Amino acid sequence: MEQVRTMNVLLPNYDQASTSLKIFDIGKALTLGCNITQEGNFELSWAKDGKNVSEVESLKDRFKLLPAERKLVISRSLEADAGQYTCSVPQLGVSKSFNVVANVLVKFESTEIGKTNIVEGERLTLHCIAYGTDPKISWTVGNNTYNGSTDHIVLEQDERGVENAKLIIESIKLDDYADYTCEARNNASDFTGKPAQVTISVRIRGKYAALYVFLGIIVEVVLLCAIILICEKRRNKTEIEESDTDQSPDQNKNGYHGNESELRQRK
Repeated sequence: MEQVRTMNVLLPNYDQASTSLKIFDIGKALTLGCNITQEGNFELSWAKDGKNVSEVESLKDRFKLLPAERKLVISRSLEADAGQYTCSVPQLGVSKSFNVVANVLVKFESTEIGKTNIVEGERLTLHCIAYGTDPKISWTVGNNTYNGSTDHIVLEQDERGVENAKLIIESIKLDDYADYTCEARNNASDFTGKPAQVTISVRIRGKYAALYVFLGIIVEVVLLCAIILICEKRRNKTEIEESDTDQSPDQNKNGYHGNESELRQRK
């Protein structure tokens, strides 16, 4: 009975008690609480990965202890703040641990917003940068989901060691025209049911698309020239016909009329 009472002396503010899980968002405050149920003036001690928080260099000037509220508060939390934290009461010899996990965040390395354009036959590389604790990445291309490489799509880890962070297609096809979604999960998202996702639309142009445009321009120029020549010929023909038929009566007043004998008789 004494052992049960000792175990219940500390009540941590877990998000999931069965796994001692505590979740935080990168860039926001992380608050760990450990209520003491036993009456008395007890001091609460805090450690990260077995080391007192006051000695952890990465936490320097970013945390504060609230003894009255039995809390440890880390402001401007970082991805590196994940780990195992322990609250303990040395006088009672009791402690409880937290499995602190950072929610995952994802973004594409590409500077293009929402879409990318590529020519058929070129190499496509998409880098999904994932932040958080032990992210697991999968890709959805159109209606198909990939957790590993295929003959056509290669998934590789990136410089940060995150598996499947890079999607590579050596020679892209017109059929690869689709939306590409990177999804990252970890223990936190499995608990919340809210994985991190980011989508980019890949638009593919045929390798001869530019040639077709060029040929189209040439055809348009040829047709335009042909139309101009035809119109010019018709205009010239009309002018000639008008000059042949348009004879004024004044042109015949001083002209020759009758035969030569009639002219001599009149004289």
